[in-house]
Amino acid sequence: MESASAALQANNLDDALFDLGNALREAEKFGPGDQRLVSTLGLMASFQRSQGNFDQAESLYLRLVVALERGLGEDDPTVANALDTLATLYQEKHALPQEEESLQADHAHQDDHANEHDQPLDSAEKVLRRALEIREKAFGQDDPSVDASVNRLVVVYDAQGKYDEAKVLLQRSLETRERVFGKDAPEMAASLYNLGILAQKRGNLAEAETLLKRSWQLREKQFGLQDLELDRSLNALASLYTGQRRYEEAERLLRLSLSIRENKLGGDNPGLVPVLGSLSALHALQDHPAEVQRLLERSLSLEEKAFGEEHLLLVSTLNNLALAHMAQEHYGEAAQIWERVLSIQEINNGVFHASLLPTLEALYEAYQKQGKDQEAVRIGRRMEAVAEMSGQHEH
Repeated sequence: MESASAALQANNLDDALFDLGNALREAEKFGPGDQRLVSTLGLMASFQRSQGNFDQAESLYLRLVVALERGLGEDDPTVANALDTLATLYQEKHALPQEEESLQADHAHQDDHANEHDQPLDSAEKVLRRALEIREKAFGQDDPSVDASVNRLVVVYDAQGKYDEAKVLLQRSLETRERVFGKDAPEMAASLYNLGILAQKRGNLAEAETLLKRSWQLREKQFGLQDLELDRSLNALASLYTGQRRYEEAERLLRLSLSIRENKLGGDNPGLVPVLGSLSALHALQDHPAEVQRLLERSLSLEEKAFGEEHLLLVSTLNNLALAHMAQEHYGEAAQIWERVLSIQEINNGVFHASLLPTLEALYEAYQKQGKDQEAVRIGRRMEAVAEMSGQHEH
């Protein structure tokens, strides 16, 4: 084990895998419930997981659970901890966040039942339900570890579109926290937030607004008006108001969120970019292209400082900025921006990648609007070549 640990610290992955294999074979000699086997299985499973080898990691974590059950008993809380880790692996296979307050507010294009029978999520649900049962038996309903288990299961139910089950558990968490911490405790805000997001997904907008406002009020009471803890509730409410075309109310909340981030993070921090993006999208809905341009130019400046001028993360902002120029009939400026987007995509993805096609189409339109037929023809030929080489050509 020592040589394996040393190889891992030195980032010698081949040596680490070899040494871990030897350590596992040695540990197996001590019996299925031996602590040395448990430690080795855990380390090897973590290694395989870190390398993205999810099937091998799953097999090792399942063996780890069995070893713990034999060594400590099936209802030992340590088994629940291992089940949590196994669930995290399944969630990673599904690219799903595990932390609390991770219910996704943006659900406009989500099919409620798209993931209903997704195998990794079904597996995660199964092991998390068992982990919850173990902790309930060991600690009782109001223990913090039980509440944490409840909220882990909520995230999976949400991703499966099992909103009724998710709501029941969130209500349970809310009641537990009120009993343990009191109705005005900051711990209540997280449950109220998730209940609000869930209500929004179910189309219960009035209920969602009430819950999100309560979450905001609790955070403000505990942390003050200029605290980053307010951000989540402010942005969720702004999203709700935007969907209801309550644009002035949405902008007021987004401006407050921006002010909080500026005060806490500084005016040049890339953490401002998401709020600037939300504000620009809000003004785009209201057909205010000049304000959209101003906000996106600031956002772009922050992204360039943080990531460099050729990073793919700039593409979305640049595209939206070009569209703002098109809306103002600034066709030359739009073309320059899309030429830059094209260059970034070529550098990062290659000169014949399919991702270039939407950019080339936009650039073609920008040149046509300017009456630059020669440039439009050049871009049209380039589009045909990229479509052919990337397999996107229509036959």
